[in-house]
Amino acid sequence: MNGIDKIAGKITEDVRAEIETVLAEAKSEAGAIAERYAALAKEESDKALAAGKVQAEEIRRRAASAAEQEAKQQLLATKQSLISRAFDAALHKLLALPEPEYTGLLAKLAAEASTTGSEELVFSPKDKNGCGQKVLDGANGLLAKAGKKGALTISAEAGSFEGGFLMKSGDVEVNCTLDTILRLSREDLTLDVAHALFG
Repeated sequence: MNGIDKIAGKITEDVRAEIETVLAEAKSEAGAIAERYAALAKEESDKALAAGKVQAEEIRRRAASAAEQEAKQQLLATKQSLISRAFDAALHKLLALPEPEYTGLLAKLAAEASTTGSEELVFSPKDKNGCGQKVLDGANGLLAKAGKKGALTISAEAGSFEGGFLMKSGDVEVNCTLDTILRLSREDLTLDVAHALFG
């Protein structure tokens, strides 16, 4: 299983855990909205009863329909918010990995993304000054172990992203930033997440 698959697996676990926690809150909010509208419908129905049972039934039906529609919209908005929060949490967890795990993850990603073994790695300023050399050494070691050229270098420039790296070889650039990996994983996991949320 490669590094991207592990990230996708970890993201899937994090997303599902976050969804289960927040989905209970979303259902509770939707239930409260439905109860509020049911109470409103009963109140309106009782008032209209004096004017005629037919009119009261129509008001109750409309109020119940409006309550159901608003509850569905609220639940959908909450679920969409949940998905975004889960992926934000996954990014923060990846960025907060202990240095040996974070360094190992980036080194493996770099070795897997390399095609020539001599590309340049563009890190964020924090990673360039922090773990960049360890990532480079680890990636070159993995490439050499696989019988490939292990001559990756660190670019003089720094990128404006939080974690991960850009791999450059001439005009070709491979985006291995954590944000991009998560965004691509989110696209791949949309159906799974929707199934988990909507049953």
